[in-house]
Amino acid sequence: MIEKTAGQQLIESRRTIRMFTEGALDTAELYELLTSAHQAPFHNKVEPWNVYLFNGDGKDVLLDALEPAFADGAEAKREKIAGRIRNAAACIYVTTKPFETEKDKKDALLATATFIQNFHLLCSERDIGLVWRTGGIFEDARLQDMIGAEGETFVGLLQLGRFEDVPPTKRRQSIDSCLTIFE
Repeated sequence: MIEKTAGQQLIESRRTIRMFTEGALDTAELYELLTSAHQAPFHNKVEPWNVYLFNGDGKDVLLDALEPAFADGAEAKREKIAGRIRNAAACIYVTTKPFETEKDKKDALLATATFIQNFHLLCSERDIGLVWRTGGIFEDARLQDMIGAEGETFVGLLQLGRFEDVPPTKRRQSIDSCLTIFE
């Protein structure tokens, strides 16, 4: 068997981390990782993603922006979401810029997902845990207006932090279950 490369090992060891230990993340380190993740491929003239970083006390801006959406829902949901945000050292709200055609919108979404995956792998390499949350309350237009993301398409809220417990490897189907080879 061929020895696995460092890249293969990083991809296969990456885990979604949902519970974080207390402690801050350095904004400069996150900026450096975002700069590297920014090398993701894209098919337009400009990078299709926008990134909003809420670090440390900056998470209060995100929580305040969520207030109108929270007011529409159950208190238990508010506490659950707010607790997750407070548990993380930092949160990153990722969107795609508006595009006209369906093809450009799809390209933007796929490129932005690649940007997020790059960032996730880079965080894993630095022992920074990450969970990528999608949908629901984070798509609220009032939230987007309050953080300057109006008209953009929400792709994910990344919650980040240091961690102690690494979840076990998730059992995966063999690649054979979804691969067709033509030679």
